[in-house]
Amino acid sequence: SDATLGKVATVALGNGKNGRSRKVKPGSLILLRCGESEWTKTGRFTGWADPDLIREGVLEVEHAGRLLLSEGYEPDIIYTSRLKRAVKSTWTIVNALNAPFLPVFKSWRLNERNYGALTGLKKMDAAKTLGMEVVQAWRNSLKARPPPMKKDDPYFPGNDRRYDDLTEDQIPLTESLMDCMQRARPLWEYGISREIKKGNNVLVVAHTNTLRGLMKVIDNISEDDIQEVSMPSAIPFVYKFDYNMKPLPPEKGKISQAHTSGVFLEKPGLLKEALRRSEEWNQVIPGSYGQKVETSRVTTLEKSLLKLKEDQEAEARYRDRMIVDPNDDGRLTLTSDANGAPSAPMEEEIDSKFEDFDNQTTEAEITLNIQKPDEESPGIVKQGDSKDPVVVFVRHGRTPHNQLGLFTGWEDPPLAPDGIEDARNAGRLLKMHGFEFDVVYTSWLTRAIETAWYCIDEMDACWLPMVKSWRLNERMYGALTGKSKQMIANEYGEDQLKKWRRGFKIQPPPVSSYSLSYPGNDYRRTKYVKDLRISLTETINRSLEAKRLQVHRKFPKTESLWDCMQRSIPFYTQRIVPEAVNKGKRVLITSHENAIRGILMHLCDIPEEAMNQLHLPNGLPLVYNVKRKCITLL
Repeated sequence: SDATLGKVATVALGNGKNGRSRKVKPGSLILLRCGESEWTKTGRFTGWADPDLIREGVLEVEHAGRLLLSEGYEPDIIYTSRLKRAVKSTWTIVNALNAPFLPVFKSWRLNERNYGALTGLKKMDAAKTLGMEVVQAWRNSLKARPPPMKKDDPYFPGNDRRYDDLTEDQIPLTESLMDCMQRARPLWEYGISREIKKGNNVLVVAHTNTLRGLMKVIDNISEDDIQEVSMPSAIPFVYKFDYNMKPLPPEKGKISQAHTSGVFLEKPGLLKEALRRSEEWNQVIPGSYGQKVETSRVTTLEKSLLKLKEDQEAEARYRDRMIVDPNDDGRLTLTSDANGAPSAPMEEEIDSKFEDFDNQTTEAEITLNIQKPDEESPGIVKQGDSKDPVVVFVRHGRTPHNQLGLFTGWEDPPLAPDGIEDARNAGRLLKMHGFEFDVVYTSWLTRAIETAWYCIDEMDACWLPMVKSWRLNERMYGALTGKSKQMIANEYGEDQLKKWRRGFKIQPPPVSSYSLSYPGNDYRRTKYVKDLRISLTETINRSLEAKRLQVHRKFPKTESLWDCMQRSIPFYTQRIVPEAVNKGKRVLITSHENAIRGILMHLCDIPEEAMNQLHLPNGLPLVYNVKRKCITLL
């Protein structure tokens, strides 16, 4: 049985020769300071304020992603702060790694140091008014705190709903460097370190002082020495550990930093200077560098490595002009410095073209209990208080597959430029109607994840927790995946194509276990699946081929519309409802047409024969009011 096989697999994978638990090699820790923000550029005290990344900051983080690719680092889990500049840096990184599906945890403990009443002030202005020595003491002293901000200060975190889950004493009015470092420590002890110990590679995208706090704990750096440690923006700093979770010393020839055991993947300063010089060159010859000419939005390893090579060539031109210190031993001593689209033709999973009905088809009437907008107030929907518990569904924006008329299913194209606008328009529309959310649910597919990103970015809510599940993926189209309607009609005939597209329980031909379209071969994603039963056949076949036990779960090789609903509806009723809806949380779900259809079928009692007439435009928010049990179209 599956249960027996699972126990056998656990024993075989977890025990050594003598029955003792086999040690797991710890993963790596990658620390990354977020890209440059608007306020960093203008020299302001930033702290818990929330300015966005600037273009240079995005370029920095894209480069960091390419460095990770070139060195072969693949994060398994990501931690970041609740501040926009760190969250958007994370989005940029996972796009560069072609891994938007990675789990991301946003913690206030990774926020930058709170600068109190200095927040928002220019550093030079503060120095002129208060004195350079005083300001420098607040910036660089380990225990000195700036004057606290008042609770009516526009930057007081207690007035920001992203921190509603914190107690009053957890919300700082001001912080010293030590306060900030101590705030990050529990996340290391009870979260990050435990993941590394399990063998997971952890990426932390955060801010100068919280990253220094982690480094102080990891390397047991003294209070005096920590003041000599800093973090340049967007250069990955990598730790490796022994089985006792002690940091391993840097290998000879690697670029490290005084008092630390980690290594930089590139010498700090090179990229920033290369970007500066390239920008100067652009002023002479516009478009000479840094202008993207994209024919496709598909991220590939080759594309990333070619761009990395371009960056490094620019760095080399700068390096050639540097005076090299013959006494430089490669270990840097750095001084402290205080301090992430568009609406277009519908993303067509092809099923949304069910409107091609024969003339003889009998159309069933669909009753959705739809509430209409108030005609006396154009553009305003009186669907109740925006703080009422609601579930808003947004079908992802259009993709290149839609524009080519291909069956997409579990294939993973990104949004097309028009699809980015679809997603952004959804966010603008929701913001215009006063909607706020507490949590986001989405699928594991890039087009749905990106739709969530752009949507919450427009709502200025990048900090929202985001839950990603394969159960919200689009219908798996089997052997039809990646093919156009005309190709399938030529191969199988028009009648058979219609049956596959319109039949509620008719499955297309399945893919082979060895097909690139089979989800079970996507090893970067499959390791996260724990809620699928084990496939005995696949486990035996793959174990024989690998000559070692390889437990494999029963991923779909094809699905009917009914099959798709059998996973999306339980995910809604057994996961989203108890952990969010029943607790009064406001929920945003960005997913795919057939996954959303299934949930709407459950919520609105839509009959089976009418499902194919329910069409969901890309990027149009569909609001379900939990109290009134009605659907509102925005």
